[in-house]
Amino acid sequence: ALGAQIHSSTGEGSAAMADLLAEFKEVNRGLSEAFYNIKKQYENSSLFLETLLRKSHFDEGRLTLRTKKCNMKEDVILPQLERFSERFAKKGIEVIDAFGKPSDEQPVAVVDVGLMAQVYSNLFSNALKYTREVVTDDGSVKKAVRFGKKRLKDYFGPGKHGTRYDVFSTGPHIPEQERKHVFEEGYRGSGSVKRPGTGHGLAFVKNAVEIHGGTAGYEAVTDGNMFYFILPD
Repeated sequence: ALGAQIHSSTGEGSAAMADLLAEFKEVNRGLSEAFYNIKKQYENSSLFLETLLRKSHFDEGRLTLRTKKCNMKEDVILPQLERFSERFAKKGIEVIDAFGKPSDEQPVAVVDVGLMAQVYSNLFSNALKYTREVVTDDGSVKKAVRFGKKRLKDYFGPGKHGTRYDVFSTGPHIPEQERKHVFEEGYRGSGSVKRPGTGHGLAFVKNAVEIHGGTAGYEAVTDGNMFYFILPD
């Protein structure tokens, strides 16, 4: 009888230890996830602060570049998308990656990672505010944001190729009379009156892209709106 009691006690102790270890494991997983999120937020905040408060901006009275080779998707787009993914999900917005296969993702030689990160942050922020549900030609319902790229041969002249980066979102088109103004400093269209914003986001996009030697634009396309910028290769 004593042996049975000892065996029972040992079994209960093992079960309790297993439960405790499982609990510790779950706590550790939660802490690791929280640390990862804090680290990412810190890295993004540090990048933006370093970029936007860069001393050379103030010394020269304009945005200045600190360029380096980078993978646009891995180093610029995905970190920004990660910041917005939960908010896209809460609004029922599907995020579609149309950037191409990994083998197609060539480094971009002339890019300021901080400025480009802010460009995508502004474009994703706009998409979060203005994406709406649409009914497509085949009758299906769609509410989505899509990011992609396309190489443009000889875009900047013979032998001077470019790459177009774009962010598409479903929803009603920007009124035609407003399209030529969307990149102007302080401009806010009729569809933004009741939404938070300052009208500086797209102006920043245009400025940041142009100092890279590129160009920014907008297109009203099937099922929604396309904002894009083109950089020289």
